[in-house]
Amino acid sequence: MKQRVITGLLGVVVLVVVLFFYETLVFNAAVAVIAALAVFEILHSTGYVKNRFVLFCAVLYGAAIPFYDRLQDSRSFFYVTILYIAVLLGALLACHQKTMFTEITTAAFVSLVVPLGFGILIYIRDNTAHGLFLTLLACVAAWISDTAAYFVGRACGKHKLSPLISPHKTVEGAIGGVCFAVLFFLLFCWGYQSILAGQGTEVEVSYLTAAVIGAVSSMVGICGDLTASVIKRQTGIKDFGTIMPGHGGIMDRFDSFLFAAPALYLLVQLFPILH
Repeated sequence: MKQRVITGLLGVVVLVVVLFFYETLVFNAAVAVIAALAVFEILHSTGYVKNRFVLFCAVLYGAAIPFYDRLQDSRSFFYVTILYIAVLLGALLACHQKTMFTEITTAAFVSLVVPLGFGILIYIRDNTAHGLFLTLLACVAAWISDTAAYFVGRACGKHKLSPLISPHKTVEGAIGGVCFAVLFFLLFCWGYQSILAGQGTEVEVSYLTAAVIGAVSSMVGICGDLTASVIKRQTGIKDFGTIMPGHGGIMDRFDSFLFAAPALYLLVQLFPILH
């Protein structure tokens, strides 16, 4: 527990530093590192991809996605992706006796979907009026919910949420996580509104919408956590990595975030919190 708390506090410090450079290329780089590590962990620790060249290409492609907003030609993403697929298929032809087609398809899927999930933060920054605010809400939806679910589950969890997938998660913990996510959503909205008012900018906050989106985003984050648990259970591993002592790997800490952030963005587009 002590190691878990220390790692969590260090993570908060790193998050604050990265968000300080939110409007710069540093933020892109931070997202790229997280995306690349997540791709590596999923493909390597699970044994899904054994071909080192394919693994290297997948990680490199995943790291490149968060930088596409810096390219002048919007077609570059399409061209690079086509080249990437061609290289993977070339690797299959060259190493067909040792490399299975499932390795190629898994590498392509994971290296595209996972970085795009993280890359939504770049899109939020560049295409919304309150990007930092929405980024913080995504963190609340994933990490506050996850932390609250952990402690509430330990304190009073009795009913298993999904015993075959993750035997330690409880219904009580999940409810606690959702409730705390809603509470912090409302607090963040109130705080952000107050800060803008102090700067002479008036915004109207729909607190009911914020509460609903907070609850839905939290539940989507729980689904992300369970999805990661399914992968680990099917491949017989405990954690995706060891880079974060007490937590495991990047994917062990970001599995909820990977689902919650895109869900939050889509919901806010349909039902704006700020007016």
